[in-house]
Amino acid sequence: MYVGVVLDILKTTLSLQGGGWFTGKFAHLFWNFILKLSGRNGHSKLLAKAGYLLLIAIIIIWVVTLYSSLVFLLFSSPNSVINGTTKLPANTWEKIYYAGYVLSTLGLGDFIASTNVWRLVTNLYGLTGLVLITMSVTYFIPVLSAVIKKRKLGINLSTLGNSPQKILLNAWNGENFNSLIDQLQTMSSDILEHNQNHRAYPVIHYFHNSKKKYAIVLQLARLNEAVFMLQHNLCSKYKIPENNLAAVATALNNYVEVIQEVSHLSIQNKDQPLNVKSNELEAQVFFKESSEYTSQMLHNRLVFLKLIQKDGWVWNDIF
Repeated sequence: MYVGVVLDILKTTLSLQGGGWFTGKFAHLFWNFILKLSGRNGHSKLLAKAGYLLLIAIIIIWVVTLYSSLVFLLFSSPNSVINGTTKLPANTWEKIYYAGYVLSTLGLGDFIASTNVWRLVTNLYGLTGLVLITMSVTYFIPVLSAVIKKRKLGINLSTLGNSPQKILLNAWNGENFNSLIDQLQTMSSDILEHNQNHRAYPVIHYFHNSKKKYAIVLQLARLNEAVFMLQHNLCSKYKIPENNLAAVATALNNYVEVIQEVSHLSIQNKDQPLNVKSNELEAQVFFKESSEYTSQMLHNRLVFLKLIQKDGWVWNDIF
């Protein structure tokens, strides 16, 4: 139990490669439970609080597991802890009390370890409490910083348009999409930073925004569709050089790759999302219909469909 929780804490807080095995599984189950309680409603205030509740629950579980492992270890011997004054063996509640002040490193001294072996155990858990519990609490800081950047990115993306078609129409100046290209160059680096925050702190995936217009999953799905349309649905006269869209396309593909690693998504090809509605664009001189989808685009759409559903929304919410 001790080794398991220590490894989980270290991997979650220091590795920058995702949560530990237990933390990852627990976060996934916790979110599914809250999602079910909320009725799979993306507007739910309960979903909006899920990330903070999950973060607190993880810290509590780490502390309780460490505490419990020491208590059970002390219970394995009737004479593991003795009264510092009378030298009599500690009873059950006194051992529980002793375990608490060892992990909190208070060192009160009214109860002491009975032998050198138990003194070593006390030292080990005292150091664990000093280092790992402190590390667990400071884990809050980078996570909340990443959550703030996630929300900022969601707001910035919302300025592009509330559907893939609107993103294109808002950017069209009658001649080209240069303003959008410039914005995407800047936003692609923000998306990549968000991706890496996701990889380092997967728990930020469960910080939900109940305001649909700022929900980052919907925003990224819209952008993914809009970028595809820029790549494949522009008339030859207005064709954008491929390298102008390379940065944002790479950022979106990387998001899909990272999110699959950290969120335990199960992708099924039978769950095909609806095609983008193009009726708003049919009269535009820059637009041509195309049903050609690359394997990468099809995969991205399936991932975004699953993400949207897991976030309490539906595919049509991107339009």
